[in-house]
Amino acid sequence: MGNKKLSAASVRDGVEYRTASKLSMALGVATNGGGMCFYLLMMYASYIANAGYGIAVAVAGIIITGTRIFDGITDPLVAFVFDRIKAGKHGKIRIFLFAAWAVMALACFMMYDWMSGKYTGVAGVAWFIGIYVVYIIGYTMMNMSSGAVGNLITNDPTQRPFMNLIGTIYSYCVPMVFNTIISFAVLPKYDNQYNAACLREACVWYVAGAFVFMILACIGLTPCDKPEVLNSVTFGDDGKEKKIGFKDMWNLLKDNRNMQMWIITGASDKLAQTTAGQSIVMTLLSGVLIANYQTATMLGNITAIIGIAFATIGGMYVAKFGAKKATSVWSWACIGLSVVMVVFCTILGPTGMSSIGKFGVPMIIYLVLNVGLTGFKMILSTASGVMRADVCDYEFERSGNFMPGTVGGVYSFLDKIISSLASTIAALMVSLIGYKTVMPQMGDKATPAVFWMTMFLAFGLPVIGWIFNVISMKYYDLDKERMVEVQKNIVAMKAEQEAKKEA
Repeated sequence: MGNKKLSAASVRDGVEYRTASKLSMALGVATNGGGMCFYLLMMYASYIANAGYGIAVAVAGIIITGTRIFDGITDPLVAFVFDRIKAGKHGKIRIFLFAAWAVMALACFMMYDWMSGKYTGVAGVAWFIGIYVVYIIGYTMMNMSSGAVGNLITNDPTQRPFMNLIGTIYSYCVPMVFNTIISFAVLPKYDNQYNAACLREACVWYVAGAFVFMILACIGLTPCDKPEVLNSVTFGDDGKEKKIGFKDMWNLLKDNRNMQMWIITGASDKLAQTTAGQSIVMTLLSGVLIANYQTATMLGNITAIIGIAFATIGGMYVAKFGAKKATSVWSWACIGLSVVMVVFCTILGPTGMSSIGKFGVPMIIYLVLNVGLTGFKMILSTASGVMRADVCDYEFERSGNFMPGTVGGVYSFLDKIISSLASTIAALMVSLIGYKTVMPQMGDKATPAVFWMTMFLAFGLPVIGWIFNVISMKYYDLDKERMVEVQKNIVAMKAEQEAKKEA
């Protein structure tokens, strides 16, 4: 397949945009699918810690929480290295992607197979932590590479929403596909137990799946993973290249107000959504109030599938009006629909919500509301991806530093530190209604206290996050018109760079 089919250029609003075919964009963001495969596999880390290394469940939880903080710390460090490395004749993103896959694959096979069952006690803990640290380094490398894909493939504001929509679809569909494979093809072989042998086989599925997605991504990135696209740097008056340093990283966070607003938007959303998605909260909602976890899970799968189709329309909205307006409009939509959801659940009451678990009018209403809310949230995810690319381009215009890895790394560091509080918030909140020594279980009594705490955690906290979105967008300058100006200025800057290089 030739480059002409995958990439081209178009002139609009006085700017010659770097464009790509839909195939190139769809394949390029397959990195989301690869990252999701590893993310899903590591959700079983506490199981293998116990079954393969003899680590107590509580201790495993503490280790995993600590490694998440370490994960956040590695983001800006790896980003610093990523942006300083120049692209060669074989590019840079593809090399980083395969290196990341190799590191993570090595760590996963060591954790779930090669070292599992070999050590227990202090040695088991040491091996488990060491392997997890190696995995985190690889995962951070993949995040840096994936984050740069949006800027690499296209700078056309009408194409970026489509690309981020496809990335969102990968993030939703990959879990459904692989959870189905594990549930129906792997688990039955091991009496439906997540034992060491089961997880060993699951590891092969997830690592192999990630490899396929990496191949697809590299095919999509081949036409644009080139020095002329990646090696965008500013030259000083002496004609020497300007290297990205820690001072540039600090100035990015200190002086780039649009970056600050994007962080507030993303982090507040992530904290609220992650808290709402905690297993404790989902058990209260699906297992206690709806009182039918299986039916609620089925409704969730249906909701995600329909929501993807619905979000496609929203992606067109982002392309037409820009990330800033889309974030404001669809945040308000999420707020409104969440209020309607709470009113609907209040009408049913703590015990009446069990009617959602049986086919009838309440189930249909709940499904419709959930489809709308999920679709709206997908649109916000698409807008956030576009915002990331816009902030990176704006930083290039503002400071002359093209550093997509650093932009993503600084954001990811703060995002992970903040969102790591989600499990703590959920645990503290449910302890206020009596769950101090035991976890919520399906079949627990649906009391008013359970009802209102669930409403707050599942719908109230996300509403607070969306309110932060609306407020932060008032101070975010990168609307559609401003981004046209940014691209024009970047073109002028690059022309000046070339003139200095030739002088």
